[in-house]
Amino acid sequence: MNKPMNVGIYIFEDMTMLDGYAPLQMLSFVEQFNTFTFANTEGAVQADCGVPLTPKYGLESCPPLDILIMPGGGDVLTQMRDDKLMKWLRQTAPTTSYITSVCTGALILAEAGLLDGYKAVTHWGWVEQLTQYPNIEVVDQRVVVDRNRITGGGITAGLDFSLTLIAEVLGAPAAHAIQLLFEYRPQPPFDSGSPQSAPSEVRDGVIALIESRKVELREHLANKYLA
Repeated sequence: MNKPMNVGIYIFEDMTMLDGYAPLQMLSFVEQFNTFTFANTEGAVQADCGVPLTPKYGLESCPPLDILIMPGGGDVLTQMRDDKLMKWLRQTAPTTSYITSVCTGALILAEAGLLDGYKAVTHWGWVEQLTQYPNIEVVDQRVVVDRNRITGGGITAGLDFSLTLIAEVLGAPAAHAIQLLFEYRPQPPFDSGSPQSAPSEVRDGVIALIESRKVELREHLANKYLA
């Protein structure tokens, strides 16, 4: 590989920072990648944790991408309704080698039609919404690779997603080296990382929180696909 591949991570207002910045941190250590952030404009956006994030490029100034990474957030409806972003994604996709997402970033790609005909995954709390796109096969995996589409589950899955992406593009040895460098050997203190393993009272509370954030999204998809 003579020239580093351009890996662009889209960032936006109220995104979940770890969705995009966990891959940013890990992929920035790969010398074959030129990893950067970009946004709708070149102005700073604020993550849902209150941290201001400054993109390197706007949509107009973003260089051609080899790999697109779309993070998510608790409410991505604003991005899904952004005609400028949707148009840019559709125009960019044909010349981009890998179209990828983490968490609810899959819904943004789905809205642009970029997951039609592919298998994909999203955060477990938004699987129902992703299944409403009739041309997407939603599967229950931590990371899903279907040809040049790579999608990751919720938030922390961005780390597994990053290693999978490295392995797909550069081979398993490169991914092994990055995993070792990052000392990535998960040993969570609790087995509550999925609805199946979490205590029922915890699961019910988290589901209620998630459902409260999906009222407009549910209406949007119902109007689009169920009318």
